[in-house]
Amino acid sequence: MKNNIESYISYFKNKKIKITDVRMSMLKAITTMKHFTTPELISFVEKDLGTVNVMSIYNNIDLFLEHHLLFSNSIDGKQIVYEVLSKSLVHILCDTCGKIQDLEDDSFNLKCENTFVELLANSQNKLMHSKVELHVLCNECSILKKTDN
Repeated sequence: MKNNIESYISYFKNKKIKITDVRMSMLKAITTMKHFTTPELISFVEKDLGTVNVMSIYNNIDLFLEHHLLFSNSIDGKQIVYEVLSKSLVHILCDTCGKIQDLEDDSFNLKCENTFVELLANSQNKLMHSKVELHVLCNECSILKKTDN
């Protein structure tokens, strides 16, 4: 699915899911923010709509996850970060500061996907999507470590 509001609205209509103000605001958020936490999403929706029922946000996150419209990532087993689901996710995660970057290289992602498909061929499993995390020391943290020494 394309990461635009019209695609999500069409999906909801096809599934007979009501498009509420909170859902619409959440769609605005997920189509503009790459990675976000629940508090960041709540803040976005509150700025957009004013007062909002926090439970409604949590229920809609569950709905989006159930329909594979969002993907949840656990960072160090402590913090959950959400993002729009795509066929191939490659994250670069700094273990020092927690910064998340997406590796947006279509050629590399296609190679990874093809490799995973080949690996799964013997097991007769079908690849639906994949997620790879590369744990690094980012450039900023590397510079800070050099200045600390």
